[in-house]
This record gives sequence, structure tokens and C-alpha cells, in this order.
Amino acid sequence: MMERSNQMSPTHHFIIFAGVLMAGKSWFWISLATLVALLAFSWPSIELQLRAHGVDCPWPFSLFHAQPTPDPNDGLKRYTLEELRRYDGSNADLPILLSLGGKVLDVSKGAKFYAPGRTYHQFAGTACTRALTLSSLDKKDISDDVSDFTDEQRKDMEDTLQFYLEKYPVVGVLVPN
Repeated sequence: MMERSNQMSPTHHFIIFAGVLMAGKSWFWISLATLVALLAFSWPSIELQLRAHGVDCPWPFSLFHAQPTPDPNDGLKRYTLEELRRYDGSNADLPILLSLGGKVLDVSKGAKFYAPGRTYHQFAGTACTRALTLSSLDKKDISDDVSDFTDEQRKDMEDTLQFYLEKYPVVGVLVPN
């Protein structure tokens, strides 16, 4: 979505210019001012048409200075499920990771829950969005398949993700093998 700048737009500049020119009251200046005013009022439509055809307007004339949206995953390590399995807590030299909602979280500071022999160890090194959302310890639920979730379960999934994001740092993203 394009955002308007808080500064005075080119349309306002054109209108002020047209008003100054109209003060002279000569036929030439009135005609020029009318042309400038028409251009100013139609500029947003003109600019959108230009952009639709791949033409970018120079800054002083651009009403829509859209800032590129940063990729929230930019700079994060990409893990396949196979790679993620190495981080299940069985190697003390590696962090304990799990994937939730496609984000790979370092849950090492929660080792009392995720280390080998602990209650939630089965989630370490896995993609476990479904199980964590459903609060399920059933091995069949350890997956990222949420295709059959209801709207309420999807809301629960967002709440679960938010809970984990507040506790554990995101260190990567899960990508297909």
C-alpha cells in the first residue's frame, strides 16, 4: 500500500502556483494557470497510470513515495526439517531449536522442558505448530499441518506463536527440504 507524505504535495504546490499566476489577470496567465490547476488535480491519476506502465516519477513530482517493506525473515538462517532435527538437545554443543509457524526458535533457555528426558523433548528439533497449538503431546500431532484448523484454532495458533515469540528468540525460518 502506498502512503502519502506528510509534506506538502506537488498538487498543493501547483495550486499555489496557479493562484499566484491568476493574480496577474492576463489571458495568457489565466490560461496557463488553468492548465497547471487541471494537471495538479489530475496528477494522482496520471501518476498511477504511469506507475501501472512501469514508469517511476521523479521524487519532486511523486505523490506516492512507497518505502520498501523489509522482509522480516531477511538475514535469518534457513533450516530444512532435516537440518532442524540436529538441534534436538542431544548434542550439548548445539542449541535446542523448534519450529513454530515457520519460524525457528532457540528454546535452549527452556532446556528444563525441551532437553532429552524432559516433558517437551519430543518437540525439540521438529516443526510442531499443530501440537503446540492444540496443547497435544500426541506424536501424530507433531507437524506444521494446520490445513484443517478452524478459525478459532487459527486464532489459538496466533496466540501460541505470540507466546513463544515473547519467550524465545527467532533464529531462522523453516524452508521446504
